Amino acid sequence: MNGIILAGGKNSRFGEDKAFAKMGDSTMVGSLISLLGPLFDKVIVVTNSPEKFREFPVKTVADAIRDIGPLGGIYSGLLASDQERNLVVACDMPSVKAELVQYLCSFNEGQAIVAKTNGLPQPLLGVYNRNCLSSIKEHIYRKDYKLSSLLQDIDTRYVEEDELKKIDPGLVSFRNINTKEEMYDQ
Repeated sequence: MNGIILAGGKNSRFGEDKAFAKMGDSTMVGSLISLLGPLFDKVIVVTNSPEKFREFPVKTVADAIRDIGPLGGIYSGLLASDQERNLVVACDMPSVKAELVQYLCSFNEGQAIVAKTNGLPQPLLGVYNRNCLSSIKEHIYRKDYKLSSLLQDIDTRYVEEDELKKIDPGLVSFRNINTKEEMYDQ
């Protein structure tokens, strides 16, 4: 399996490239790379600024289709991957727990393994199979960029909140940071 980090957002609410915002002794993306590196064969970062990632032991890939949000990032990451199954995580989720990643990766059924918290899918921390590329391409063609729509159209295995809380009681793995204020709420 490979790990794919989505780092191609516009950062409009954050005001700067949040992937490189300081979090303790590292950056948001640095902490994720450190977490995923030992767990996966390869870490792929989907970014439109590959030069910013030269110092990291990762493969970088640009969005194959720009400005369509996370669906485009997942599509680009899966295209670049040499593995059938891939963990996908957004770069603004710096509190992901390794145990939760391993748990999500332990499921083998479905084209996607996606957690649900508060009854809602959390598609930016999940396992995606390359065999859903044709469905993603179809959604892109239809200009339907909603991940929730994709998850309804593919064979998705949802992992319910009560299962997740056994590993991550506070569900901190699913906290994402969109503003600088949210960094201090962590």
